[in-house]
Amino acid sequence: MQSVSTQNTLRCLSRMLDEAIHADVTINTADGTLRAHKAILSASSPVFQSMFHHNLKEKESSTIHIQDISLESCRALLTYLYGTIKQEDFWKHRLALLGAANKYDITDLRDACEESLLEDINSMNVLERLREAWLYQLNKLKKGCMTYLFDFGKIYDVREEINNFFRHADRELVLEMFQEVLTVWKPV
Repeated sequence: MQSVSTQNTLRCLSRMLDEAIHADVTINTADGTLRAHKAILSASSPVFQSMFHHNLKEKESSTIHIQDISLESCRALLTYLYGTIKQEDFWKHRLALLGAANKYDITDLRDACEESLLEDINSMNVLERLREAWLYQLNKLKKGCMTYLFDFGKIYDVREEINNFFRHADRELVLEMFQEVLTVWKPV
C-alpha cells in the first residue's frame, strides 16, 4: 500500500510542477523562466526557506533569480526536489546540480552528485573532478581522484594537462597532491 501511495504522491507532485498547479514562485534562470512552489523549495533547502521566511526581496516579489544555471539544469533541480528526476537527467546535469546543491545547502543532492561523480572518473575528467572536489569540499571525490591519479598511476595519462592544472590550482590543493605523491611513492 505504501508503494502505491508514494507513486501517487510523486505523480501529483510531478503534475504540480509540470502544469504549475497553484505555483506561487517564479524562477528566472539564465535562459528562461519556471514556476514552482515555495513550500517544496523551503522544505528542501534552508536557503530557500530563509528567502521566504525573512523579509527578503524573494519573499516580497515571489521571484528568485538564478542566473548561474540554465533553464534545463534548473528544471532538473526542481524535478529532484519534487522527487521525480529521471536518472538520465540527473547524470546530464549533475555538475550544475552540484553547484546548486552547494549554493542552496541541499545536502542529500550534494551527496548524490558526489557519489555519481565518483562512479566514472577517467583520464579525460579526473582533473576537472579534482577541481570540483576541491571547490565544493567533497572529500570522498577528492580521495577518489587522488587514488586514481597516484595509486593507479594514471598521473602519466594526464601529463599534458597537469601543467595547466598546477598553474591554476589552489596552492593548498597542490600541496595535498604533493603529500599524496610522497605517501604513495615512498621508498620501501
